This record gives sequence, structure tokens and C-alpha cells, in this order.
Amino acid sequence: MENTKKETRAVVLGGGGVTGMAWEIGIITALLEKDIDLSEADVIIGTSAGSFVGSSLASGYDIKKLYDSQFATNTSEVNTSVNPEIMMLWTEAFRYGKDDKKKIGQMFGDIAKKYPPNISKETRQRVVESRLTTTLWPQKLRVTAIDADTGELHVFDKDSGSSLINVVNASGAVPGIWPLVTFNEKDWIDGGMVSSTNARLADGYDKIVILSPMPQKYGLIPSVGEDASEMQKSSKVSLIVPDEDSILAIGKNPYDPNHTASSAKAGFNQGIKEAADIYKTWL
Repeated sequence: MENTKKETRAVVLGGGGVTGMAWEIGIITALLEKDIDLSEADVIIGTSAGSFVGSSLASGYDIKKLYDSQFATNTSEVNTSVNPEIMMLWTEAFRYGKDDKKKIGQMFGDIAKKYPPNISKETRQRVVESRLTTTLWPQKLRVTAIDADTGELHVFDKDSGSSLINVVNASGAVPGIWPLVTFNEKDWIDGGMVSSTNARLADGYDKIVILSPMPQKYGLIPSVGEDASEMQKSSKVSLIVPDEDSILAIGKNPYDPNHTASSAKAGFNQGIKEAADIYKTWL
């Protein structure tokens, strides 16, 4: 779809585990079928699951092929989940961190260091490599990760001096689920631990489409819905979150690869239904 008004456009892809990836891929595929090509954005911002999807979208990879792959078994995937002890520590990070994003991020970094998962870095590396469709940094891609020591959110791009594999691995390094990632003499954790979507990174763009598999509010940190409402004051914004059918398809554990096919299909069906509204933003 031609951007006739030459307004700047951004796509924001939030975190949500392997099922969130599949759901986002389903949405994007459906929109493409309705002549809404999100790869035409000026910038694509990916957090955690969204960093994997964003790398494919920004590189021009065949989205239909990526969608079809969600219905095949990926033998490199690992079925994991958050145990109650780790979940309690996550809750405490938001309780004690209040509205201090760096403090919350730092507490999550501490969790990653003190409670390393049983999954090895080598196993995680195989998972990451199996999900990526390119190892080259796309020009328009931005990927988030949190410094485990300072709690500060960083945004990486092709000029950051770090490999796409390392950065995407870090962006999805959920404390207690996946091992933290070390590069550039720093330890990194999941970019979506404080804000699952980091939608405000798209501030300043004229037209913004946000896909958020995990739109829930945590602690005093603004939800993606609250972020989108603020952004709508100066931009055209479409926020897509899972509908009832998608929530059922995704299931209770976003890290369960057995739900990727159902999540992708539900995302596709939802994308078809919502395409007309998104068209108004994207045109």
C-alpha cells in the first residue's frame, strides 16, 4: 500500500513468548493478504518475541512462508514455563520498584543472576538460531534489551556494533526461563520485562501499528493501552491485542511451542477481522 501522504510509519512488536511470536506472524500475514504491508514501515521496533518477528519483517523475508512454518514442528524449541518461585520474584520487582523502570529492570537482572535456569546457553542459542530467518541486521530494525546490572533499557540497531543473534537472544532472555546473555562486556536480559511492548519508542512517528501479545498492566508501569492512548494525542495509532479466540488459542503458558499453530491461526483470523480499522491508520 503506497503511503500517499509521505507520513512516517512505525511498527511496534511486543513480547509474548513463542506463542506471541506465532500470533504476531498470523496478524501480519492476514494484514498482508488485505494489502497492508507492515514491512513498508520506516522503523520496526521489536521486543523479545517481537525481535524475532521484527527481524523477518524488516529483512523482507517471505511472510507467508514464515506463517506456514508455524504449523511445522521445530525440534529446537524447548517447552518451558515460569515456576511459582520465579513468578513471585517478578511480582516483588514491580511491587518494590514502583514506577522506577531502571530499579525494576535491575531487580530482574538480579533474578537472572541468582536463579539461572536449567536450560544451557548452548540450548538457548540453538533455539534462537532456529527462529531467525536472517543473521544480517536489517536497516530499519530496532531491538530492545535491558542491562542486567543497571536496569537500563537499550535500543540496538545495525550500527550498534553487536550481532543480530546476540541482541535478539538478549531481547528474549526472560529471567528464570532463559539464561542471560553476555556481550560487549555486559550482561543482558529480556527487553520486555518492565514494559512488555515498549510502545513509546515509536513516539514521533505519524502512523503507528502496535502488536502486543501481552497487554496486561504490571505494577505502576503504564500498560500498552495507556501508552497507546497517550500516543494517540499526536499520532494515528492502531493497537492490536489478542481477542477472546486468540487468548484461548495462546493458552496459559506463552513458552509452550505446542500452541504455536493455534496461536498463528487465531492471529490470522483476528488480523482479517481487524484489517479495515488498521487500514485507516496505515493508509
